[in-house]
Amino acid sequence: MEATELERAVIGQLLRDAELSHVKSDVNFEKVKVIDREFTGVGFLTEFEPSPELKLFADGLSLRWGKVGARLNASKLETGYLVYVDNGYLTTIEGYTYGDDWPASIGAIELY
Repeated sequence: MEATELERAVIGQLLRDAELSHVKSDVNFEKVKVIDREFTGVGFLTEFEPSPELKLFADGLSLRWGKVGARLNASKLETGYLVYVDNGYLTTIEGYTYGDDWPASIGAIELY
């Protein structure tokens, strides 16, 4: 499986966060593989295969980053995201709504 447009956008926001000391400033998503993507009804959890492409931070750094949200589709559904970094590798993205159902498809993304 490949990363979705939404997952790519969230990772892009992570890499634009000036408060973080990342070792890479971009990701070649053609080299990124999704191990699993699970939908919960009100969100999703995507796990990535560890790879040099997702080694975004120094060894030993682990963090949970959530400084991004998005309005999805014409309805402007409010959503939030949590990015997991373990030992310098981006491992997981969690997306969630604030109680609404996760949309079956995403046609528009407005990050904030």
